[in-house]
Amino acid sequence: MKKITFLLLVSSNAIFSQIDANSLFGLPKASTTEMNSISLPNEGSILYNTTIKGLYFRDDSTWQMLTPIKDITTIDPFLTINNSNSVFEITTTFKDVNSELMFEDDDYCYVSMIESGTEYLVIRYDKTDVNVEARSTGTGSQPNTLAAVQALTYN
Repeated sequence: MKKITFLLLVSSNAIFSQIDANSLFGLPKASTTEMNSISLPNEGSILYNTTIKGLYFRDDSTWQMLTPIKDITTIDPFLTINNSNSVFEITTTFKDVNSELMFEDDDYCYVSMIESGTEYLVIRYDKTDVNVEARSTGTGSQPNTLAAVQALTYN
């Protein structure tokens, strides 16, 4: 019986590579007009809008711009936000709350309270969307009737 022996030669070379700009994964591109004229786009699609120069994501029914966080601001009296080279530091300030009163009318719920003994805060919540709130602050007597909280100016 004859034996046949195969010899396999393996060459070892160091392989170096650079990222070729043409090999990068690219997103589909479209102008705003083209993007809005796409019939029945798939939910979850992402494209680069050449008119706006930004990324858009398709939710269940609309195109939503994916916006990078450049700055955060707040009008909340309990929060302070500082931005140092896109590192955001959020500081909370809490006050003692006394004499909390609640009122409601057909459209809103109101929470009236005394903060730190000398200032009042009234928060107005929209009954159709409790995430929508407005505030009114002041010094002096706490608004303690429905008519008083309704008469305030909210921001």
